[in-house]
Amino acid sequence: MGKLISNSKGVFRFSLKESYSKLSEKPTEESLIMFHFSLDGKRFKKSTTYKCSLENWDVDKQRVKMGRHRTRNAPLVNKYLNELEEFSIEKLSEIKSESNGIDIDKLKREIGAYISGVSLVSESDEEMTLVKFSENTLKSKNRVIVKSTYRSYNQTLNLLKLFEEQNGFQLKFENMTAQFYRQFLNMLEDEDFNVNSMGKHIKNLKIFLNEAVSEGLMTNISYKKQFKILKKQTTQIYLNQEEIELLRDKDFSKQPKLEQARDLFLIGYYTGQRVSDYNGLNQNNIIKGEDGHSIKLKQQKTGYIFEMPLIKKIRDVMERHNNNFPDKMSEPVFRENLKTVARQTGLTKMIKVKSYEGRTEKAEEIPQYKLVKPHTARRSFCTNHYMARKPIQFIMAFSGHKTEKEFMNYIRVEQKVKIKTIVESGFFD
Repeated sequence: MGKLISNSKGVFRFSLKESYSKLSEKPTEESLIMFHFSLDGKRFKKSTTYKCSLENWDVDKQRVKMGRHRTRNAPLVNKYLNELEEFSIEKLSEIKSESNGIDIDKLKREIGAYISGVSLVSESDEEMTLVKFSENTLKSKNRVIVKSTYRSYNQTLNLLKLFEEQNGFQLKFENMTAQFYRQFLNMLEDEDFNVNSMGKHIKNLKIFLNEAVSEGLMTNISYKKQFKILKKQTTQIYLNQEEIELLRDKDFSKQPKLEQARDLFLIGYYTGQRVSDYNGLNQNNIIKGEDGHSIKLKQQKTGYIFEMPLIKKIRDVMERHNNNFPDKMSEPVFRENLKTVARQTGLTKMIKVKSYEGRTEKAEEIPQYKLVKPHTARRSFCTNHYMARKPIQFIMAFSGHKTEKEFMNYIRVEQKVKIKTIVESGFFD
């Protein structure tokens, strides 16, 4: 039994997360160092975010073993544990003197904030946003996680920032609802993420939210069941050339919001870009060169520099908007208006959709217009040019796909149609 860091109103101690018996079987396997507090039957524990193996852990001293052939950063870890202990004892004393008792929930928040690098004085619970908290959490984890994990968390953080930018508001903990989950997945679909990648970012998001619950900043834990790690495969369609022309020629002049949504979609189709890149183009994206005007932008997802001529079809769309690009629309408004545009255009044929829950395959028929999304523009660009037997490398030069394998997985036609198209292009000649 290790020593107890005690005072008259509570006990602090450090231990490894896994049980002693379990760690004894694999003494070199690392486990999180946990910080415990108990008082009159009430207790809580916090991860220090550091890890240590039983082989390198001094159970009696509750510190990382020092000396030769031990963990190189042992002095740094022990210094941090000492500082955390001192802070906690001091904070316990402050809370006791302020309230003539011990507010264990407040102590828990204070210690959690210290570990996460958050100042509860300058950033109150009400002011703390999901993005800000996630930034602090990621900063605190930087010293204990591998680079690839840090990079994955940071990618998720950047996607939360993109969601805020597209929707025009800061994410707070009360926004973590089933509706947000659906909207976030929609955005990930629009950004070309496959199901596995989408699942990865939902998993990372839940890690941020678990930390927030642990710090007492979030009480609603419904996200644990609602934010599923994607068991359901979504269906993505494309519009063929005839359907694009129907959409283009439909008169929406008396319905300005629908016209705006339709025209944004056409800009996406003619450029082949993701919605985060084509929804918001402005005059700054037009450059003048020796061969005329071009559109130039840096893709948000990949950093790929995209440039293409300002073709007549795009100029025709811009004429309806005083020779400017259509104004940017928030993602939810754009998505809903686009479905109405597709329905009024007559895209109502029934499409068989397959989905998967675990290993069980389900099928249903859905009207085509319900499947038209902002991202359908980019997928239609790639698929229609491919079906027209344009060289794949040329299409990829505009879409930004890095490999032909990635591009071919992106095309929304049946495998037998892909093979027929490749054969008819002269592949075996």
